[in-house]
Amino acid sequence: MLLNCDEQLFMTYKQNGEKGAEKLLSKWLEAESDVQLDPKILGIALSPNLFLVNEEAAMNIAFSTARKYWGRVSPDMQTFFDKHGLDTQYVNDRLNAFFYTQKGKETFFEQLFAQHTMDLERLIWLIFGKRMQIAMPVNELQTIFLYKFENEYFVHMIYKEDAQFWHWLFMKKVYSLFIHKPLEQFTFIHEMLSHFEKSTRKTYAHVDNFVDNYRGVLDKCITYVDNHNPTCLEKKQLHLYQIVTHYCLAEGDYRCVKALITSFEADWRYSMYALTEKEKVLIAYLLFHIAHQEKDNETVIQYGEYLLEDERLNNYAIEILLEYKELLPNRKPTPPAIIKNYDLNFLENLYAVLLDHYVRTGRYQEGLKLLKDNALASNKKIHATLVQKNYSNEQFIAIEASVQQDIALLVNNSLQHIGLSIEEWRRHYRQPDAPYYFVAQSASMHMLNILKVLFVTEQYELFEKLMEIYKKYLLIEDHFEKLRVFISAYVS
Repeated sequence: MLLNCDEQLFMTYKQNGEKGAEKLLSKWLEAESDVQLDPKILGIALSPNLFLVNEEAAMNIAFSTARKYWGRVSPDMQTFFDKHGLDTQYVNDRLNAFFYTQKGKETFFEQLFAQHTMDLERLIWLIFGKRMQIAMPVNELQTIFLYKFENEYFVHMIYKEDAQFWHWLFMKKVYSLFIHKPLEQFTFIHEMLSHFEKSTRKTYAHVDNFVDNYRGVLDKCITYVDNHNPTCLEKKQLHLYQIVTHYCLAEGDYRCVKALITSFEADWRYSMYALTEKEKVLIAYLLFHIAHQEKDNETVIQYGEYLLEDERLNNYAIEILLEYKELLPNRKPTPPAIIKNYDLNFLENLYAVLLDHYVRTGRYQEGLKLLKDNALASNKKIHATLVQKNYSNEQFIAIEASVQQDIALLVNNSLQHIGLSIEEWRRHYRQPDAPYYFVAQSASMHMLNILKVLFVTEQYELFEKLMEIYKKYLLIEDHFEKLRVFISAYVS
């Protein structure tokens, strides 16, 4: 089921491309009796009256479209169900019970309203209670979007066939909503704009300097929205999205991000919408990583300690992840492991970066305290040894065993045949094309920082054992040379 405007734009786009569709939009704009100001930042906007619908229409459009494309099982899809032990009759019975009952329709709409998107994988989980990766056949429905604006709904589909058009139209509609609707009617701004960015990338993937163009369009839109809306909570959310987007697209130059943060903090510090603790943590996290990239040791330590104090980052990480899914690397932390890529989990990365800057600034006692206070700053076995000061042979054997287990899990994802895994690791971990090369690089640099802290703070027994383990399993010559130089300079 297509809206009239969608159908007309689709036919025009297929025949005459984006330029033809823009001409049609221009005619529609001229025909409006109450012509709204259109800044033409991203071409010509649609009037929201053309595509916003009431609740009943939104429910019917979304559900009937889902039933048409997902309410029957193709042979390819049945193959996937067979792998999960679901036979054809059972699958069809469940689909019919869902798609041809009022209860199924209500459940579908409730989930779509709560999540704002629906795809086949999520639908299968909803109906069957199983999470399965389903590869959709060609020419099928990919995603349904739904957002509410007061008593109206924005519903939009992305189809695999002519996907570029559907992404272009989604992008155009979101832009039009920001231009023509009061900002206070928006909910989940971060999520909508994240979808907007993805559709923009799909639409203009062929354009040179996409990042610069996208940032320019985003800034112009936000400036326009700023000038045409009163101060409100949604405006603050929009500015935060702008900051995070510039950070993610910075490509090493963070001057604009820092300027946006400075302006943001000044604008909102004394307003009725003053920064929440979560927003302060988000800003501190960005500034922490910017300072690390710029090798600003004191600022890294300042924000790193702030984020660890009272477990601030950990306490707000889930909320930040819900709004900015790609900002925090969120692979599950592994406290038992010392050999791992510390960039893949936000807390492990925080400890590794902070320890690195303690070492750079000669704050070895602070580094030792960090290692004693947090198992994620080293690993459980090293942490336990430091805390208990139990430098027994059994403790050292346990540390080495944990390193061997790390290697076995990295190489073969199994603790069987640990010896063979270690042999393979030793042959390949220094090679740039090896799958665990970056793990070895990250773990080596972090282990050497731990060794420096232990040496200077005179934890010699543990230092010697970890040095033995490092040379046995993780030696990277240029890293190790820097440690030799460090120790020579320290003792001379």
